[in-house]
Amino acid sequence: MTLSKTVLLAGIFMLTACSHSSSLNTANEIQEMSVPVVHEQNSAAANNRDVTSCYKDNAQRLSKLQFSLKSDLGEDVQPSEIFDTHSDAHRVYVALSKLEQISAMNETYHKEGNVAGLKAINEMLKPVNVAA
Repeated sequence: MTLSKTVLLAGIFMLTACSHSSSLNTANEIQEMSVPVVHEQNSAAANNRDVTSCYKDNAQRLSKLQFSLKSDLGEDVQPSEIFDTHSDAHRVYVALSKLEQISAMNETYHKEGNVAGLKAINEMLKPVNVAA
């Protein structure tokens, strides 16, 4: 094998490892989040435009995070890996479950017109980077 092929293969392996590591870091960040429960006192005064804007922003962030985690996990995950608490697949599935919980709260806050709840979710999601 020539030197250029060796360097190319080494680069591909490093990029794959970095992407996988980044995905696990994202999964760990998500696992550590607590789903914000915010009871807004005066939801009748909420601006409908603010509610919709914040809701859509949250939904888009959640969707990107879910897609990124699912893409990095791959198609060939065995059921035993999901239930093995020490596996990477388990960590990703736990993070995906947390994102589903957050998404459900996003829907609830949207229906209630709870801007404070939507903003709490937005602030919580801001520091989480989507694995590239």
